[in-house]
Amino acid sequence: MSHFNLTALTAPLTSIDGLTHAALQSVLNHSTSTQNDRARMKNDERGGCWNEDYVRAIGSRDWTLAREKNTPQTLIRTQRFYDDALAWLVDEGHARSVQVNAVALTSTTIGREIIITTNDNELVKVPL
Repeated sequence: MSHFNLTALTAPLTSIDGLTHAALQSVLNHSTSTQNDRARMKNDERGGCWNEDYVRAIGSRDWTLAREKNTPQTLIRTQRFYDDALAWLVDEGHARSVQVNAVALTSTTIGREIIITTNDNELVKVPL
């Protein structure tokens, strides 16, 4: 599946394409790891994204879970990292709510689902 949609780059956040693009950018870009993340990963990888120097950081710490075992705690972290990455959509009034679900698909795979409720009460499922 390809997530690339050139028109989404300039689509307003009031459109489905713009909102979907913003959500994908928020969860697929790497945000900077915290000291706790680095201790848990047992390395000093800072992560982050090139745009942090130019615009408000948009990204998820989900990448820090790459080597984690699939445990209930990892599912909780996954959901929290996605919630944190997408909170700006509601905080800045671009969406009414964001629902994130993280589920264990297999012993090594975590599935993620994002459903955004627009300000017009339309449900938008973000394809991951």
